[in-house]
Amino acid sequence: MTPKSPLQLSNHEVEVRAVEAVIAFERAAGRAVVDLRYRKDALVDLESYDDATDEKRLIEIKAFGGSGRGDFLWLERNQVRAFEQDPLAHLYLVTNVRAADPSEIRILDLTGEQLKARLAAKKLKQYFEVPLPVAVYDDLLSRSPAALTLDGVQFCLQILDGVVALHERGFHRARFVTRWAPTGLHVRLFVGRREDMLGTAPEAKVVDSVVHLSVDDSERAVREFAGALIPARWGRDRVADQLLSALPPMSPTGDDPEYQRELRRLLDRHRAAVTFPLTDRGEA
Repeated sequence: MTPKSPLQLSNHEVEVRAVEAVIAFERAAGRAVVDLRYRKDALVDLESYDDATDEKRLIEIKAFGGSGRGDFLWLERNQVRAFEQDPLAHLYLVTNVRAADPSEIRILDLTGEQLKARLAAKKLKQYFEVPLPVAVYDDLLSRSPAALTLDGVQFCLQILDGVVALHERGFHRARFVTRWAPTGLHVRLFVGRREDMLGTAPEAKVVDSVVHLSVDDSERAVREFAGALIPARWGRDRVADQLLSALPPMSPTGDDPEYQRELRRLLDRHRAAVTFPLTDRGEA
């Protein structure tokens, strides 16, 4: 398979994509995130907090369209000051941000003694040029988490959770349908509006109004669905936003709380059992 060409993103778009990746990474780790980029007194980009452990992280983000391997880090005075004031601060190096496949984006966590050593070697210019030797980069890369993957069951549950999130916002006409394909080799997944989802699958005449996918049980970091490449790291609200943008317009009618409860029961039951949430068995 020919590798996809890098995305043509502006520097601003690279920064935005990197920040989105870090926010998703922090939330996946159970930490709440506060965006500090637009606060005048902020020294870093983000702050995260773990209620369970009381861990607080100050996070500065440096985005690289490519790998960034062997590059220098350009830091501003306030950023260096933040790292020197808080020895536990984190400098996240987000690499391969222009990759067409989101699973190629990696977050390298430069912190603690490694960050302290890098700052000690800084050179003052109109900015601070912090050397990042290849050996340090390779060490960070070796300790960075591998891309999160989901199998077919987990992906269907990820999408179902997004539909449940839509219902919690009042979009009660959103429907979720899954059923085995006739071959029994994969599951057919459909999401659409109530008026387009009759029976256990949409009628052929309205299939263009429904987002759908054949899901096998392979492990993947990303799947193309609802007009986007949906990474395994996306949370329910991001999935809900994408579904809402891909489907024909819906209003938050809030008129079917019973179906909302059925969806929640379906999600809870199959998430606990780690099984496909099939709806052609009269479950939703």
